Amino acid sequence: MAQWSKCVGKLRPEGAGAATLAVKRAADSRAAALASTIRQLMAAGFVSQRELNRRGIPTALGGSWHRTTVVRMLTRLGLITLGKGRINSGLATKQAADARAEAFRPTIRKLRKAGFVSIKAIARELNEREIPTPRGGKWHLTMVTRLLQRLDRLDRVSRSQRRR
Repeated sequence: MAQWSKCVGKLRPEGAGAATLAVKRAADSRAAALASTIRQLMAAGFVSQRELNRRGIPTALGGSWHRTTVVRMLTRLGLITLGKGRINSGLATKQAADARAEAFRPTIRKLRKAGFVSIKAIARELNEREIPTPRGGKWHLTMVTRLLQRLDRLDRVSRSQRRR
C-alpha cells in the first residue's frame, strides 16, 4: 500500500516530490541543450513557434512548437519571467515581444541610415529583403508602427533606469 503525505493541503503519494524534481531537472537539461539555438534565433530576431518549426527544431518530446511551449522554454532559460506569484499576467508574452523587438533594432537602425524613414518605406524594404515578421508573415504599416512604438518605449524605460 502506498504511503501518502500532505503537501499544501493536498494528499500525494510519498516520493512524488522526487519524481516532480526529476521531471523538472530533465526539462532544465533539455532547455540547456536548446539554449544556444534559442539565443541565436533571438539575436536574429526570431523567437516564434513558426520559426522553430520551419527550421525543423524539435521540441523535447519530438513534437511541434506552440506559443506556450516557446514561452515556457524562454522562462526556463531565464530569458523572460512570469508575473507576480507565477501567474501569467501577460508579462511573459510582453517580454518575449520586447526581446523580438530588440532583435529588430539593428535592422531598423540600418534602414533609417539608408534613408528609409517613413513607416511605409520601412515596411516595403523589410518585405523586399524578405525579413519575416515574428509570426512569419509580411510587414504592414501597423506592424512597423507597433514595432517602432515598442522600441521607443524600451528606450524610455532604459533611459529612466540609467538615471536612477
